[in-house]
Amino acid sequence: MSEYATLEVEVRKNITKAENKKYLNNGYIIGVINQKGLDSIPIAVKRDAFRKVLKDYGRNAIVKLKDSDKNNYDVMVKSIELSPLKYEYYHVDFQKISLDEEIKVDVALKFLGGDLLESKRLILNRQMDTILVSGLPQNIPEAIEVDVSNKESGDNIFVSDLELGKGITAEVDSTLLVASITESKVEVEEEETEDQNEVAATTED
Repeated sequence: MSEYATLEVEVRKNITKAENKKYLNNGYIIGVINQKGLDSIPIAVKRDAFRKVLKDYGRNAIVKLKDSDKNNYDVMVKSIELSPLKYEYYHVDFQKISLDEEIKVDVALKFLGGDLLESKRLILNRQMDTILVSGLPQNIPEAIEVDVSNKESGDNIFVSDLELGKGITAEVDSTLLVASITESKVEVEEEETEDQNEVAATTED
């Protein structure tokens, strides 16, 4: 990656419910910066700015944080919590990273060509939606593409079949099933119904 997202964050000095509520009511998300071997840093970030970073750079982007104490951190989003009622961003965990150290992260699997399977009356049975991988932070992809457009009934896709990208290694068993292709049950049911109708018609004759 040659371009990184940037965000300004406020350091939360007093960790109280009242302070957190004040931040949330003023359009912030509360959160923390996790540091390996060090105490986490409580912060707050503007909700709209955070949402824009996710939209423009993706879930696995490297983010350069600048806090209100003028400290800078290279981080990635570790987890996001939504409020139970409004389903708005409520809490975010950032993980401080080093561009020289590999990390492990779940990456989404993006299946391509599903419409072509449907045109052939085939069904994509997904067994995995994400996969745990390791690599340098700047090499972690936003998603791993899985092209199923040329697959036929009975075909299987395993972890070993995935193109993970340069410097990326799967942290799960290579023999795990990612997806399988089967014939549409609707087509089979339609054929059985037609056969039954033909039998009934013959019996009536």
